[in-house]
Formats: sequence, C-alpha cells, structure tokens
Amino acid sequence: MSYDPYALAFPAPAFTLSSREFAAGGALPLTAYAGDDGPGESPELTWSALPQGTRSVVVTAFDADAPIPGGLWHWAAVDIPAGRGGLEHGAGAVLPALPNSLGVAAWSGVKPPPGTGVHRLFVCATALSVEHLDLPPGASPAMLQIVMIPHTLGRAILVGTSTAPPA
Repeated sequence: MSYDPYALAFPAPAFTLSSREFAAGGALPLTAYAGDDGPGESPELTWSALPQGTRSVVVTAFDADAPIPGGLWHWAAVDIPAGRGGLEHGAGAVLPALPNSLGVAAWSGVKPPPGTGVHRLFVCATALSVEHLDLPPGASPAMLQIVMIPHTLGRAILVGTSTAPPA
C-alpha cells in the first residue's frame, strides 16, 4: 500500500524545494544509494521562497514504502541556517542530525530490499521560526516532527524514487 506520510501532517504553507540531481518523482542519483563501500551521499538540494520569519530549516528523508511498519527514516538534519539557501551534495555526512531509523546521526543511503519494487523517498524541508530546536538527547525523527509543530512556518516536499533489485 502506498501512502503520503504528509497527507495528515499539521498543515503548513508550501515553499519550493528542488534538486539538480533528480526531478520530482524521478529516480534518485546513484550516489544516494548505500552500497558495500559506504552509506551513499545525500543529494544537492535548493530551497526558495521561504516564509517570512524563517530562522532555520530542518531537512528529513523518509522512505514511506520500506517493508517495515512505519517506514524508514534515512535522515533528519536540524538547525540549518535559513540563509543557506540549500545543501550541497554530500552535506548529509557533516550536518548536525538526529539518529535515523538505522541509528546513524547522518545520511543513510537508500537500499531497497530485493523484490520490494519502487520506493518513494520523501525529502522534506521544514521552515522554522527558531534558530535552534530544543530536543532531548537521543530524540528520534518522530519526536522531531512533534517538536517542530509550534515553530513550523512552511514545508516543501520533493519525492525521489529508488528501485529494488529483483527478488
């Protein structure tokens, strides 16, 4: 079953999120995949038209089609200065981040299990009214979503796809 994990999210005005490395609904670059040689690299991202008053941005990446209950968080980068305008290729290895579903506080590349078809990676940038989120130690990406609610000024989503090898 495919679903949109943001369909029931706390509403927020939209702004623009794009990448020179993949189009909306298109295939993620091969560099975004995890492999035997490492976790892969986060794609380049650019945002624009942030809501007035934005002081920081949070970027998350969520595989809604992972064959586990609740999907799989690949990344949750926090406290990104709003004036940055985006993230360079590979920034997921150096930005402050929460532990993802794999327990890594950085980008963990996509690697759909064999036979599970096409997966959608929801890359979401959330514009916040604060420079820094007060998160408890060990906070999860799910807790991050809750803590962001009162500070959220806008949200932009860019979906990329990855394809599992045959079973």
